[in-house]
Amino acid sequence: MRPSFIRLCWLMGLLCGGVATAIAVTAVAVQAQSTSAVVLMYHRFGEGAFPSTSIRLDQLEDHIAALQSGGHTVVPLADVAAALRGERDLPDRAVAITVDDAYQSFLTQGWPRFKAAGFPVTLFVATAGVDAGYSDLLTWDELRALQTDGVTIGAHSHSHGHFPAMSADVVADDLTQAKASFVRELGHIPALFAFPYGEAGQADLDMVQAAGFAAAFGQHSGAAGPLANPFYLPRFALNESFGNPARFRLIADTLPLPIASIDPLESVLTENPPVLTLSLINPPSNIVALTCFGPGGTTVTSAVDAGISPGQIWITPEQMFSKGRVRVNCTLPALGAGQEGRWHWFGWQMISGFETEGVPVHARYQ
Repeated sequence: MRPSFIRLCWLMGLLCGGVATAIAVTAVAVQAQSTSAVVLMYHRFGEGAFPSTSIRLDQLEDHIAALQSGGHTVVPLADVAAALRGERDLPDRAVAITVDDAYQSFLTQGWPRFKAAGFPVTLFVATAGVDAGYSDLLTWDELRALQTDGVTIGAHSHSHGHFPAMSADVVADDLTQAKASFVRELGHIPALFAFPYGEAGQADLDMVQAAGFAAAFGQHSGAAGPLANPFYLPRFALNESFGNPARFRLIADTLPLPIASIDPLESVLTENPPVLTLSLINPPSNIVALTCFGPGGTTVTSAVDAGISPGQIWITPEQMFSKGRVRVNCTLPALGAGQEGRWHWFGWQMISGFETEGVPVHARYQ
């Protein structure tokens, strides 16, 4: 089959495209519905001075209402990790809620609303700031009380630094310090880890796994499915700009794309722009309808060949990426009765120009 070239359509944070034709659900879709989940990521709640990391309280209440009325089941994050290891199934439209950084507004605004709805939450804590007693962060006493109240505590490193900018020894020391703080203050080491800023090269993933964590999460969009790397699972970030009700309903219903491999796998780019090659297992029959977009809505050309095994997607950005964190996202309408309005979604985060937020990437990645 000659590859078909598809162009991006993205407007006001919402996907635009044709309505999916109702045909029989493929085996891949059935599998995704029993082993996939959408993982949400929040930071601050009702802190209007920080709109890039905060959600308005009216938006949060809309999100909770949408989950309660939309046929979703909010499950513990540990259940998602176990399902992706093949240890259990998940209900259709499973959603997990995570919160990063342990700001005070989680205790005062976020958790009371989640708790009232009966929603489990995992709070990822970077230990250095809590150890130092930063005023905008929760204290260890407050974290212990939240844990008793049902909140799962996850690890978010010690320093909240940029892992790809650190040497391997510094990363190892950071993980050791974080684990020591958790043991001292909570009596145990969390099972789940979230990379600060979602930044991680392959060596960082290996180090987190070797440190004994059961799963780890980034900050790239997409549904978490059984083919994903369990030490770099996607999460949808929510803030004031990307927290409107229509977008929330869209992402809460997403399904994974059956992507088995990514080339180049290393997220610290050595070529700019890169050509990404994605390999698909049993691609959906409408795979040529795939749309992809790059940083800031830049144009990305995708070519699809479903006539080979495994199917292939080639993503070629039409301009160089700027320095720092960059993301590519690909979406595809879901097919089948009852799947109307749902989308498969794959996202990937990379670091371009050997620099992130003005910090050079360590020589081990150059």
